Amino acid sequence: MEDVIKRIVDAEKEAEARIEAAKGEAKKIVEEAKAEAKVIENEILEKARKDGEELVERARKEGEEEARRILEDGEKEIEDMKVKATQNFEKAVSAAIELVRGS
Repeated sequence: MEDVIKRIVDAEKEAEARIEAAKGEAKKIVEEAKAEAKVIENEILEKARKDGEELVERARKEGEEEARRILEDGEKEIEDMKVKATQNFEKAVSAAIELVRGS
């Protein structure tokens, strides 16, 4: 009978040891999952930061290009106005001379 009781006690001890080992393994799995989730979170945040920087840089370049085009258009328009003003000035001088001669 003592032998049976000893085997029962040993079996209970072994079961408790297995339960504790399983608890330890479960805790280890949870900790590894948390660490992996943290790595993934950091990767996502880094990618979002890089994507944001690229978006800002692209918008900056597009803005600079648009500003350059507007400036070029403005300079061309100014040159056109200067040419027209010169032509109009010459017409005005010719008309004034004609008025003076005609009087």
